[in-house]
Amino acid sequence: MTAYVVGLTGPLGAGKSTVAGLLRELGAKVLDADAIGKDELLRGTVGYSAAIQRFGTGILGEDKEVDRSKLAAKVFADPRELEALERILWPRVIARVLEARSMLSEREVLVVEAIKLLDTALRRACDRVWVVMARRETLLSRLARRGVSEDDALGRLRSQSSDDEFTEAADVVIANDGDRDALRQTVERAWAGVRAAQG
Repeated sequence: MTAYVVGLTGPLGAGKSTVAGLLRELGAKVLDADAIGKDELLRGTVGYSAAIQRFGTGILGEDKEVDRSKLAAKVFADPRELEALERILWPRVIARVLEARSMLSEREVLVVEAIKLLDTALRRACDRVWVVMARRETLLSRLARRGVSEDDALGRLRSQSSDDEFTEAADVVIANDGDRDALRQTVERAWAGVRAAQG
C-alpha cells in the first residue's frame, strides 16, 4: 500500500494554495504541480530544451531562463500552444508525483495541488478529488490583487475547466469566498473524511 492521494484543484484564484496550507497544518504532505512544472523548465532540463524547440528563444529572459510571463502570453493566447506546453510538462510532473507517492507510507496523505488535474492522467493517481470553488467576482478580485488584468484573468479562466466540470468531478467541494474560519472548518471536516476512508 502507498500513501492516500488527494488531488486538489479548482479555478485560478479560488484559493487552492490556502487550502493546501491548511492541509499541511493538519499533517498532509503537499506537492504543488505548478512548482514542479517550473522546475522542469529550468535551464539544463529536458523540459527546457523541449520548450525552446517548440516555442523559440523568444520565451527566454536576459538570464537565459524561461520567462514565465513571456511563455504565458504565448500559450494562453492559443489553446494549441497551451496543449503543446502541457504535452511537454505533464508527463514529467506526473512521474515526480508518483515517485513522491511511492516513498510515503499507507497512513500518510499526499495532497497534489494542480490547476490542470482534471485534464491529465494525474487524476487517475488520486484517491479523491477536492475542488476549491469561489464566485467569479471573487476570483477576478483576487487575481487583480496579483496584478492580473481582467481580460487576462478571463482568458486564463476560459482555458480551464468550467465551474460545472469542476464540481461534477469533485468528491469534495470546498467553498472559499472569504471567511477564513469557515474555510478552516470545511477543510477539517473533509480531512476527517479522508482519515475515516483510510480506516
